[in-house]
Amino acid sequence: YSQSHSVARLWNEELLKSIRKDFARPTVHARNLFHTSAAMYDAWAVFDDEADPFFLGNTINGFNIPFNGFTPGSDIEAQRKEAISFAMYRLLNHRFQFSPGAAVSKASYNHLMDSLGYNRNFTSVNYSTGNPAALGNYIAARIIAFGLQDGSREQNSYTNAYYQPVNPGLTT
Repeated sequence: YSQSHSVARLWNEELLKSIRKDFARPTVHARNLFHTSAAMYDAWAVFDDEADPFFLGNTINGFNIPFNGFTPGSDIEAQRKEAISFAMYRLLNHRFQFSPGAAVSKASYNHLMDSLGYNRNFTSVNYSTGNPAALGNYIAARIIAFGLQDGSREQNSYTNAYYQPVNPGLTT
């Protein structure tokens, strides 16, 4: 992976590759683009004194995402990179687990995490310890929980609950 690109760029590329290997579902992927962007932003914003996270510490459409702050260590950039990576790794693995390209996508996520030197088996969400990987895992876990109750019907493969076509289906 190119060291000249930011970690956010690397994970955005993983997202775009996953979308290309998935079904053509524009609204689902617009949601994926938004949630992954918000996850990376929140992981970045935690380390900035003036930025306000979008999800963390807020209530979005009645869904509260508690956040008790984070005490960073001395290397802010390394911690941001780690928090972003864990958030994206967990979120992408969740969102594309049933995609036709799931195996290829998962292998690519694993490769990126390995190339960045992160332990993919670290699953703690206890960010109070100051661990940026736990912060990333927490961000992903809360966005996943938000997505399971936001009305998208994600847990039902995004099936339509209301629309009834007026035309008969096409014969193949």
